[in-house]
Amino acid sequence: MATQFSRSRRSMEMKPTALVFFDLDGTLLNEESLVDEDVKEALVQLKDKGAVPFIATGRSPIEIQHVLKETVIDSFITLNGQYIQYKGKEVFRNVIPQSLVNRLKKMTSDKNLSLSLYSADKIRATRYSETLKQAYNFIHEEPPAIDEAFDEKEEILMMLVLNEDQSLDQEFVEGFPELSFYRNTPFSMDTITKGHNKAKGIDALLESIKMHDIPLYAFGDGANDKEMLRRADYSVAMANGLDDVKAVADYVTSSNKDGGIVEGLKFYNLID
Repeated sequence: MATQFSRSRRSMEMKPTALVFFDLDGTLLNEESLVDEDVKEALVQLKDKGAVPFIATGRSPIEIQHVLKETVIDSFITLNGQYIQYKGKEVFRNVIPQSLVNRLKKMTSDKNLSLSLYSADKIRATRYSETLKQAYNFIHEEPPAIDEAFDEKEEILMMLVLNEDQSLDQEFVEGFPELSFYRNTPFSMDTITKGHNKAKGIDALLESIKMHDIPLYAFGDGANDKEMLRRADYSVAMANGLDDVKAVADYVTSSNKDGGIVEGLKFYNLID
C-alpha cells in the first residue's frame, strides 16, 4: 500500500510535459462553433501524454461552457488574457478602470453604437442594435441582455464595441491610447486594457502556477492571437488565419475545418 501511495503521489506532483494554448473561433472550433470528434479525441491523447490543454480566447467564461463540457479541457485564458482559471480555480483577473469604461460608454453612445460589457461571469449591453445581434450570431450565441448601468454593479474586464463601419476604428484607437482594440469579426472590436493580451495572460498564468520551465505551444488564427504565437516556444497558425498571423507562426497547419488541429499536434509530436 505504501508503495502504491508513493507512486500515486509522485504522479500527482509530476510537472506537465507541455502547456498547449488553443484559440477557439477559427481554430479549435469548426464553422458551427463546435468541437469536431477527431479534435476531442486528440485532446484526450494530448492530456494522456502529460500535456495540459488550455482554451485561449476572446470569449468570456460563460461563452465557452459547451467546450469545457464536451472536452477534457479544464483550464482557460478568456477575455483576451483578462480572466484566467487553472484546473477550475481563478488565478488572475484584470479590471478595466471605471474612468475608461465611462469614456467608452459615452463615445459609443454619442455614435449610437452598442457596447457590450463583460464581467467574469456575465455579459450585458448598453443598447440593442441589429449589429449587436449579428455580432453574437456570428459566433452562434444569443445577444446579451440590456443593462446600461451594468458597470456600476460589476467589475468590467473586457468591452466589445459593436460597429460595422471599420472607417471608425482608427478614431477609437486614437481616442483611447490606454486601450487595445482587436477587430475579430466584421461586427465588433474586442476592447481591453493596453498591455494586457493573451501573451500577458500566459505570463500571469505561469507566475501563478510556477511553471516557467514548461514548453509552450499555441494555436491561433486571428489578430488577437499574434502576441500569443510570438510568446509560445512553438506556434501554429491555421491556414484560414490572417496572413500576418501566419507570418509570425513557426508552422502553418491546415484550416480549422480540414483537420488543422490534429495535423499541428502531430507535427510537434504532441500526439501520435
